[in-house]
Amino acid sequence: MPDLVKVANDARNKGLEVLLVSYDLQLPDAEPVAVQSRVERFVTRMKWGLPVVVFDSTGLEEINSRYRLPGPIPVTLAFDANGVEVDREEGEAGVERFQSLANRAFGR
Repeated sequence: MPDLVKVANDARNKGLEVLLVSYDLQLPDAEPVAVQSRVERFVTRMKWGLPVVVFDSTGLEEINSRYRLPGPIPVTLAFDANGVEVDREEGEAGVERFQSLANRAFGR
């Protein structure tokens, strides 16, 4: 995660937008208020400076199908300015790979 945050912060002034998505509510017996609070505290403590959404829809199957999820976690998806997926990384990655994903999002 620190490598993704670094690339996101370095490219923010170039227009890169990074959105983190938590699937914590998909865990068995997850309490929405408790999960939201826990995720917010964690993100604040980590000082990432990136927006985080807690996925809370009942449409889990639809999002998994649309984006070919779930698979290895974490997964990083790169979209271009038109919202078209241009690259993905399933599993862990480092600065070079995240930079490559950012470049693909920029159309390079």
